[in-house]
Amino acid sequence: MKTPAILLLLALTPAGAQNPRSAAITTPVAVAPTERPGIARQTFTELEKSFDSQLAAASVAHPIDILGLTRGLYLDDYGVVFTAEVSLINTPTVNPFRKEISPELKAEVHRQKLENLPLLKKAMREMVKTTAMTFGAAGVKMNVLKPNAQVVLAVRLLYLPYENTIGLPGLIVMKADLRGALSNDIKVEEQF
Repeated sequence: MKTPAILLLLALTPAGAQNPRSAAITTPVAVAPTERPGIARQTFTELEKSFDSQLAAASVAHPIDILGLTRGLYLDDYGVVFTAEVSLINTPTVNPFRKEISPELKAEVHRQKLENLPLLKKAMREMVKTTAMTFGAAGVKMNVLKPNAQVVLAVRLLYLPYENTIGLPGLIVMKADLRGALSNDIKVEEQF
């Protein structure tokens, strides 16, 4: 008899703990509509794919390895920014068939990467110009981008731990306003 009474008492305990609360009166929160930039997402998607193709085709002898697909975004009152991650070549790694990276192979990897660096920079410069032409013509006419809007392309270069990175940057940033990009006045920053 004690057991059913204890079970009944335990079962009813939570019922008393659930005090009904009066609903607080709050003012409804309305989400303010945001102004959508006049740049279609499809425009970014097409440029991103085009940039990936350009990066991959920058070097025929030693293709650049695209590690992170290009991503673009529009920043209000600033301009457009694109980023990507690459390795200057398809870098050999240690695997079951190659137990170690020989000093000769390390030197060859370094030489090939130094050889591809100017090709990457040339492709990046063309991408900045392409972006300026794409957004400059349409953007200014549609009052989306101002003539002084910035076009930025940042490419992070990744390296394996064994690599000699002397003379090889970890990040290349190319930046220009719309007019500057079209006239090839593009600022280049390399971070080592």
